[in-house]
Amino acid sequence: MPGMRSGTAPAYNGAFWEVRAVTAERQAVRRAIYLSGLMVVLGSTAAAATKFASGHASTVAIVTIQYLVCSLLCLPRILRAGLRSSLHTRLPGLHLLRGGAGVLGFYLFYAAIEHIPLVDAMLLRQSAPLLVPLVVWAWSREQVGGRAWLPLLVGFAGIVVILRPGPQGFSLWHAAGLVSAATLALSMVATRALAATEPTPRILFYYAVLSLACIAPFAPGEFEGLPAAVWAAMLYVGVAIYATLDLYTRAYGMAPTAAIAPINYFSVVLAALWGWLFWDQVPDHWSVLGSVLVIAGGVLTIHLASGRGEGAAS
Repeated sequence: MPGMRSGTAPAYNGAFWEVRAVTAERQAVRRAIYLSGLMVVLGSTAAAATKFASGHASTVAIVTIQYLVCSLLCLPRILRAGLRSSLHTRLPGLHLLRGGAGVLGFYLFYAAIEHIPLVDAMLLRQSAPLLVPLVVWAWSREQVGGRAWLPLLVGFAGIVVILRPGPQGFSLWHAAGLVSAATLALSMVATRALAATEPTPRILFYYAVLSLACIAPFAPGEFEGLPAAVWAAMLYVGVAIYATLDLYTRAYGMAPTAAIAPINYFSVVLAALWGWLFWDQVPDHWSVLGSVLVIAGGVLTIHLASGRGEGAAS
């Protein structure tokens, strides 16, 4: 009947658009998870290339080339849109915070690597997702959904199993690794905040240039006599890191940090795989158990985020 149809149409249309909005939200979270997975794969290969290059080149040399390549790869996108409009921002402080947190975390991470086992340093850095809810709470007083804590706790249990901490094994350099994780968590949340209004090229450019400015003054004299294979590895690291930064920024612009950050756990598993394939580093049974828990945490994250679109609420 005409009267009934006209009365029910607004409710029907409202429900239709609500369903579409929920579906689009879930698709955004799912895509962010896929981008994060690709980011982790590229990042792990960059770490393997860095390990190879570090046998001949200093960390300063590797990092300088890395951020020089990143800065150069950022330029075409910046110039294409116009230098002035591309670099104009209303959030200079947030860019500085994100860049400063990233640089500080990077230096602490490599300082820790010099004094403690590489796997310890990597696992401590990858505990950053566990700290994200605390950063989110401190940043915006945003409460994390109760079910979202389950994958975080499972992943944390895996890291604890792998590290097997003891009083005699802890040092100030382990603490540096933990602080590095905290700064990485802050960088994740800052990236999410920037991506809400800032285009990806602008975010990447400011980050790459700031990092290069910090490391370049220490680089003169660090490149003498390096073999061609080492140069190739360093250049690959730069390209791979640029790709991971791009994927990182896009992913955190699509979904809340707490929904996708635990995907970073997979980098630990991939690092173990590359270590076994290229350097005959076979994990013990504790490392295997911890890796299983890490994977379980990531799978739970994917299930919760994709199945319920909870990313936006967390």
